[in-house]
Amino acid sequence: MKVKDERISRRSFLGRGAASIVGAGLGISGLTACAVAQSTTTAEAESGDEDKPKIKGYRDLGKTGWKVSDFGFGNAMMQEPSLLEYAIERGINYVDTARQYYDMEVVVGKIFPAKRDKVFVSTKLLPELITAEVSVDDITKGIDESLERLNTDYIDCCLIHSVGDPNLGELDRIKNPNVSEAFEKARKAGKIKFWGASAHGPKMIRDFNWLIDNTGIDLIMPGMNLMTRGLEPVLAKAKKKGVAVVAMKSLSAARKIDYSKYMKEGRTVRQALLKWMLAQPDIDTISITMRTYEDVDEYVAISGRPNLTPKEKKALKGYGMLLDCDYCRPGCDHCLHACPHNVPIHDILRYRLYFNNYGREKYAMSLYAGLSEKCNASQCRSCIGPCEALCPHHLAIRSKLTQAHSELMI
Repeated sequence: MKVKDERISRRSFLGRGAASIVGAGLGISGLTACAVAQSTTTAEAESGDEDKPKIKGYRDLGKTGWKVSDFGFGNAMMQEPSLLEYAIERGINYVDTARQYYDMEVVVGKIFPAKRDKVFVSTKLLPELITAEVSVDDITKGIDESLERLNTDYIDCCLIHSVGDPNLGELDRIKNPNVSEAFEKARKAGKIKFWGASAHGPKMIRDFNWLIDNTGIDLIMPGMNLMTRGLEPVLAKAKKKGVAVVAMKSLSAARKIDYSKYMKEGRTVRQALLKWMLAQPDIDTISITMRTYEDVDEYVAISGRPNLTPKEKKALKGYGMLLDCDYCRPGCDHCLHACPHNVPIHDILRYRLYFNNYGREKYAMSLYAGLSEKCNASQCRSCIGPCEALCPHHLAIRSKLTQAHSELMI
């Protein structure tokens, strides 16, 4: 479907049903919906897209020489490129993808070569590719596969996917000298401009510190949001060394939480969360999943506006209270070795997040099905829960794991 056709259907949707947006709960609140409906019947009809929100904030992306939009486009399940094209028209020029994200690399490649010089593209190699034994040739092959799928002759930044995840290996995984050698070889060959690493695992702080201290890494992509703590020294170190920082998972758990009593009017709590992120001093851009045109407009509308209103501060305080004893934070490893059955606590709680908050039920269930019965959450039913005593956030881990088992079993 062409972009023009998509926009027509979108306008029809907005014109017909501002009320349905209000009813969505996580969409635009009543006051904003009225404004959207009014703009649809007046200015939009006369001026096309001129009244649509556009990116107002651009930031230096580390030492890359790029100024990128303060919101980057990410969508692991994108089927065709019209939504991405719409985002680019709104001013977004950072696009994040990965070999693991189904065929998103292929879909992004459909806009090239026409729009190749308009966007900074980061992609991630398959997580399991990077091991303590991986060769330069194997990494080079992975880069070449992404180049072909992206329909381009260079990648702006190629990343190691999921450092800090003990399921994929310990620190020797990234200490393997072939990793840096392969990326530098690809850089000299013009296949990549820069390289980096992404992480939301329990050991990400350790791994990011090692990479920044010991390699020529150009970019890190940590999972972080309002609820995460402990990353600040890493981000400050990255900023000092010119290593770009791209935040991800900044809306984790923000999709099906009932926060309505904390935000009766005005803009959405999702916007407030992202404004809080924009205000953090050492973040260059935020890579965020955008599944609809409304998502793009909702996020772009606050570009360049990190200042929170009193109502938004109140909403975030309430939001934090709702999540404080419910959300397993990226980068926390306190309970990592507590389980006598070797249940991967952080993984299962993340799968539960995918299931309950991301709308990715089948994906979460398939991940859970990959666990051995000996170490899945069925073991938690008769366990005394030593993990809970070690959790600094006082999560009811055993209860959450047994609930996850009942939800995720196929």
